[in-house]
Amino acid sequence: MRRTVRETMRETVRVAILDAAEELIAKHGLHDAALVQIAKRAGVAVGTLYNYFNDRDDLIRGLFEARRKTLLPQLLAAIKAGAELPFEPRLRRFMRELLAAYESHRSFLKVAIENEHLKPRGSTTAQDLLAGVRDIIAAGVREGAIAADKAELLPLVITGAIKAVIVQRLQTGGELTGDADAIVAILLDGVRSAAP
Repeated sequence: MRRTVRETMRETVRVAILDAAEELIAKHGLHDAALVQIAKRAGVAVGTLYNYFNDRDDLIRGLFEARRKTLLPQLLAAIKAGAELPFEPRLRRFMRELLAAYESHRSFLKVAIENEHLKPRGSTTAQDLLAGVRDIIAAGVREGAIAADKAELLPLVITGAIKAVIVQRLQTGGELTGDADAIVAILLDGVRSAAP
């Protein structure tokens, strides 16, 4: 179905508002990014902003929904990537592609972590990630690379480690993608040094 010029303009303004909100909230935090500043950055009057979003919370929910539409396909692609590979190379590839996807959405991640309580109900991103990691771990069990008695807990440990590394790197300004292989090595091999 062909979009009208009016619909295209409306969507362009909405995207500009969401981009401005993401940038300013990521930089200054939710409470220091005034709606007036967001409207100014988007190039619209503050009244125009209210034509698109009822309030700040509605704006944040709109941002979550919009970014989920672009991030979720990348997350699902990372889960499916390397399905033909043996367990460990598949896990490494998944981790690299996942962290690269998150790196490309760094500003949004800052907003999402700070405002997790505002994410829309029914968002399944975390469950999708956990389910994908469970599939990868199940393949590791089938290959004999992962002990079956550890298979239930390992996906939770992996997704928890991913979130912890993201939070830390966002706070310190560090790059996410460089941690992929180290995360896998720590999870699979541990951190004990070899006995002297």
